[in-house]
Amino acid sequence: MDFKLKFTPKSPNQRFNYKQPMLLTGSCFADNIGDLLTEHQFTVLAQPNGVVYNPISIAQHLKQIGEGREYNENNLVLYNELYHTWSHHSSFNSTGQKEILGNINASLNKAHAFIHQPETIVYVTFGSAFVYELKNIPGFITANCHKHPQQNFNKRLLTVSEIVDIWQGVISSLPHVQFVFTVSPVRHTKDGLFENNVSKGILLQAVYELCNHQPKAFYFPAYEIVIDELRDYRFYESDLIHPNKQAVNYVWQQLVNTCFNEFSQQFVVDVKALNAMKNHRIMHEGTIAHQKFVVGTKAQEKLFIEKYFSS
Repeated sequence: MDFKLKFTPKSPNQRFNYKQPMLLTGSCFADNIGDLLTEHQFTVLAQPNGVVYNPISIAQHLKQIGEGREYNENNLVLYNELYHTWSHHSSFNSTGQKEILGNINASLNKAHAFIHQPETIVYVTFGSAFVYELKNIPGFITANCHKHPQQNFNKRLLTVSEIVDIWQGVISSLPHVQFVFTVSPVRHTKDGLFENNVSKGILLQAVYELCNHQPKAFYFPAYEIVIDELRDYRFYESDLIHPNKQAVNYVWQQLVNTCFNEFSQQFVVDVKALNAMKNHRIMHEGTIAHQKFVVGTKAQEKLFIEKYFSS
């Protein structure tokens, strides 16, 4: 008797390798994957604008990063004694114009240099197709509402064509980049369960269209792995909305197995073993056993570097 749906994700036409730089952007689920990539010594840059959920704002960010256009005082809004932009997460907010612009532009310039490296991978996680438009700037979609009054915004659902049109432009503007699209398995219950499902459906259809027409666009089914394969509240945090560590680790392992070549898969195994040695809790420092362990760990680290970074 089977108690779990058998599901094997498809692989990209050309699997990735561990040396390729990876920029991650989008919802909070991108943070989960970014943390694991960093832990396993991949070259990673995560969330240059902070967490963002809707695909239009994410696309606009990548377009601006690609062009290297910096922000200035005209992009700032002062509210509740803090400066913010409509394009960034509240983690960038500051009491001073100079500070916020310095942080924002430093992040943008770092991302600009990062994304223009050869063979870059951009891992994009869409969270919601619901967007908030500023009433005083018709058609302007915010990445974050920064706790402004709800009456200042029009909330609406994006259409598939809106998402596809803007992303085709982004993909074309970065021809050296391989795009990996995912849809976050985090449920946006505040929109309503039915509304959340409609939103996710729009995101999935948009990604389907993009991947069918763009050779450098690939879909990794993080959403289906959690929602359809794991399909159990044991794999969620206590809020029953966010996947827990066990679920995230399972998605990570599927990503490694599906998207990376065999040498890179072994790289992940070796990094995990090396990390375990480095993080081993020492009970009796200074003993002969401890000294031998330190020597063994350094030898293992040297062999690791020679194997994976000598050329």
